Amino acid sequence: MVVKHNLNASNSSRIYNLTSDSLGKSMEKLSSGYRINRAADDAAGLSISEKMRRQIRGLNQASMNGGDGISLVQIADGALNEVHDMLQRSNELAVQAANGTLSDSDRKNINAEITKLKEEINSITARTKFNDIQVFSKDGFVPNLKAIDATSTQETVVDNLASKISDEYFPNAVSQILSAFPSLGNKVNELASGDKTPYDTKLSIEYIDGISGTLAYMSASFRILGSKQEFASGTLGMTVDEADFPSLNLTEDQMQQLESTIAHETMHGIMDVTMPSGMYSRDGSASDMPKWFVEGTAQLAGGGYTTGWNYNLTILVKGLTGSEDTSQDSAIAAYLSQGGDYTVESRPYGHGYLAAAYASYLAADGNDVSVANLRKGADKIFGALINDQAGSFDSVVRGQTGIDVSAIVSAINSASKSRFSEKHDKLSAVEFVRQLSYYSLGGAGSLITDDLKIGGTAILGTTADKDSQPIRITNVEKTYSALTSTAASGGSGGSANVVLHLGTDADMTNKLEIRLYNMNCQALTIDTTEVLTEDTATSAIDEFGKAIRIVSGVRSYFGAMQNRLEHTIKNLDNVVENTDAAESRIRDADMADEMVNLSKDKILAQAGESMLAQANTSTEGVMALLQF
Repeated sequence: MVVKHNLNASNSSRIYNLTSDSLGKSMEKLSSGYRINRAADDAAGLSISEKMRRQIRGLNQASMNGGDGISLVQIADGALNEVHDMLQRSNELAVQAANGTLSDSDRKNINAEITKLKEEINSITARTKFNDIQVFSKDGFVPNLKAIDATSTQETVVDNLASKISDEYFPNAVSQILSAFPSLGNKVNELASGDKTPYDTKLSIEYIDGISGTLAYMSASFRILGSKQEFASGTLGMTVDEADFPSLNLTEDQMQQLESTIAHETMHGIMDVTMPSGMYSRDGSASDMPKWFVEGTAQLAGGGYTTGWNYNLTILVKGLTGSEDTSQDSAIAAYLSQGGDYTVESRPYGHGYLAAAYASYLAADGNDVSVANLRKGADKIFGALINDQAGSFDSVVRGQTGIDVSAIVSAINSASKSRFSEKHDKLSAVEFVRQLSYYSLGGAGSLITDDLKIGGTAILGTTADKDSQPIRITNVEKTYSALTSTAASGGSGGSANVVLHLGTDADMTNKLEIRLYNMNCQALTIDTTEVLTEDTATSAIDEFGKAIRIVSGVRSYFGAMQNRLEHTIKNLDNVVENTDAAESRIRDADMADEMVNLSKDKILAQAGESMLAQANTSTEGVMALLQF
């Protein structure tokens, strides 16, 4: 009989402790309701459970995000419902005013009500907010219009405009730009010859953002090889706003504006072809060439004195006795150095044109402000940019002008009257702007014409053979009058949206964009609509009808978006429910099983206590032996 180690008691104690531990775990699981209370309970299960918890909580919030989105579109739809009612009333009044039995005073009274209705439309779109977010932002998307019946008058307008651009203006612009700047012409012809095909351009005539907004924009696609952008397999796309050119008989100003715009955008396209790396991003975020240079050089083709960009300068120099008259230099300097929104960076079409022209002048060999001299300077810069696309824009321009780009920009912004010491015989910024403006009086200030004074409808001259041009329009897409959900892009068009996050991950597939439209009277093209005469009242009927269709289209968009969000929320809730069930199976305790384990452990604990007591007393017989 062994006494020293009391092995029976030790064994009973060990088993009792195991039972007590198991009993404690069962009680913990039953009290918490979880099968896994710590990583040691189930390491793999805990990892899976926490991943599912992340998904569940994220999807719950995503569902709430979707609900917020529904609230936003409901607010927008409710506001547009009132706009619809006012447009219907305005249309009703226009029909009344178009009746020949009404007097001028009657129409004046009717027009007064229409004016107030339009004011309220503007007011509603300005003050409608959701969580301090402007629902109808001035910078918002503008409804596009797509093709209607080909027999309509407006379709005829679009057809004529498309033919005018594709058959005359665009080939003329290509021909004149490539002729004016041989570096561009040589590069385009070289590329076109190597590719054996001309560069295809798609022309789209569609609604962009209404009257006096973005007139047109050029887009381009590239083939990217590594870090190098090439245009060998690229395409160009020119989009023109039909709202800015709505008549079959354009006015002289509209014709000049159209020619200037086509020349401007064509210059963009040619620079896209010849300098793709520099033009990769026109907002300057991913491009070596700053926006003022990209837009300013395009204005060298279209003219920097069209569309009102430098109209004030033409007023200042109009009374000069000659280009050397300095009497208005102080006023010119004051105009250039206003700061704020009047800088090269802020006004790339106005001040940017002046900076691009000044850089061309500094790069030229001659000292006169003439088309020929400015062409030579600009062509030197273009040629250097084409041949040294790996070099920085600053270094290339410095190499051709002898002046830092920042110094050229500063000279325009600060209205410098000092000549650069590196260029003793060159004019100062103020002197140059004075002469450029003076020589451009009555014209556009375009370098693709024979004289800066050429303007009007003569910016794009003799019709070129469109089939012989290395860049030509091969596809025309005409859109009009039925609203689509396409946003304005390029140029100076606005862009605004609310992006909902409807998932747990950072993937862009979890993003859903709700477009915020600009729905004021200008965007609806009724800001100038009036019914003071029988003719204008008749026209107003069509204009209000078009506005009603636009609002209907936008409301349809919001309605479709609400339906989509409702389905999205249902799907999210379904995923949450089933993921929650899966996570529960991993982490939650089975109460019935744990009660069985608890009962078992309680019985074993009681038995263990009894057996431990028995083991501790089993060796007491040894004492009897020791008494003898």
